[in-house]
Amino acid sequence: MSVRWMRTATIGKGGYMEAMAWSKEAAGYVAKKTGHEVDVWLDTFGAVGVVRWTIDAPDLGAVEKAQAAVMMDPGYWQMIQKAVNADLFIVGSSVDYISRKL
Repeated sequence: MSVRWMRTATIGKGGYMEAMAWSKEAAGYVAKKTGHEVDVWLDTFGAVGVVRWTIDAPDLGAVEKAQAAVMMDPGYWQMIQKAVNADLFIVGSSVDYISRKL
């Protein structure tokens, strides 16, 4: 079975270009820390300015291991604080999803 983790966030006052650049930088950082490729998406239709990060993993345990690795990493939290300080995303707009492949 395979699992997809996805986080969404809506771009804030910090600007589209800055938010997209930060999104790619953060994805690269998480990929290095976890060993999982992190894809970044920008919604084309629907709600405007929604960014999505996805990781595909073999099982839920792999997702939990990756999440634990970044949650305990000070460098990850510095990146998050950088985005918060720059108002890159609307506070409270983040949502995490876990989907299982049928």
